[in-house]
Amino acid sequence: MDVVEITQELVKINSENPPGNEKGMAEFVKKFLEDAGIEAELIESGKNRFNVVASIGSGEGGLMLNGHMDTVPIGEGWTEKPLGGEIKDGKLYGRGTIDMKGGVAAILAVAKKLAKESFRKRLLLTFVADEEAGGEYGSQYLIKNRKDLFRGIRIGVMAEPSGMENMRAAQKGITDIRLTFTGKAVHGSKPEQGINAIMKAVAFIAEAEKLRKRLLEKRHEMLGPATINVGKITGGTKVNVVPDKCVVDVDRRLIPGETPETAVRQFQDILKELGIEGKIESLAARDPMVLSKDSEIVKEITAVLPGVNVSGSSGYTEAEMYYKDLGIECVSWGPGAKGPKGDYISLAHRLDEYVDVKELELAAELFEKLVRRVCL
Repeated sequence: MDVVEITQELVKINSENPPGNEKGMAEFVKKFLEDAGIEAELIESGKNRFNVVASIGSGEGGLMLNGHMDTVPIGEGWTEKPLGGEIKDGKLYGRGTIDMKGGVAAILAVAKKLAKESFRKRLLLTFVADEEAGGEYGSQYLIKNRKDLFRGIRIGVMAEPSGMENMRAAQKGITDIRLTFTGKAVHGSKPEQGINAIMKAVAFIAEAEKLRKRLLEKRHEMLGPATINVGKITGGTKVNVVPDKCVVDVDRRLIPGETPETAVRQFQDILKELGIEGKIESLAARDPMVLSKDSEIVKEITAVLPGVNVSGSSGYTEAEMYYKDLGIECVSWGPGAKGPKGDYISLAHRLDEYVDVKELELAAELFEKLVRRVCL
């Protein structure tokens, strides 16, 4: 199978997350590698949660190629078959084609082609679970429980959709913050006798919007401004009861100079200024990451593809996790297709998701060149 055919086969395997079940994908990947003569390890991290790890060669200073096997839920309203892997006008359609079964396929194609070569440095292949819902069963699990796998690896590529002419070497950090406001429930006809938790939340949100606008005034050269998005509000029991609880979930994206603690303090200051009590929890927290254009991985990819654009991304990928926790310089660089807004990430997670066939073929070609340059 070539890279296009591999992508088609992967798309036919449902690996939606949630609910989270990478077993079918993991079994396919493991068998594919073993059929190519590459020993692969199936690592179970939870019920139906699996990672596949394989190495070719040995030696210090190696390269990791990484891809996640899960996808977001399929959703309703597709005009193409979401698990069909059909090709029309040079576009391969299906859930996960661009994010990121196409990238996984490119890695597999290269591994098969180079399996019998003599490697002077180790090539580490990591196919992980749970990227779309936090990483607990995927990269986080491997980093926490199997650090031995990463010894001697100094640089890495996450085959996330960037478009092969574009390499994402910087990304915003992220913290998901939950604010819980409490009040006093009474009959809706006597609101003055109660305390309305929703109104507390409304007052906070109004000030958070002012903060959001202030954040726009400071821009990072590669990442733009920090952002705030109030993504979910839950409160009240019924219309004629004063609500005694309201929960607000906020997505806060961070730029260099900020930390998850920065965002929490800003929200604490808002509550203090308003004189409102509220419980603040950080549900997820990762720092921003910026690699220098002089970093080793950037130089290696630039040597493979002169003129490649080095950019940043507002979205979070697990590149930061490997860099911060293991010291492996990682970038996002993988096959894509330009969406309606002229970018690549806008096609991920949407209905009628697709990847360009030419991008798949180019990814396999460039990944091979990178592996040959670094490891052979």
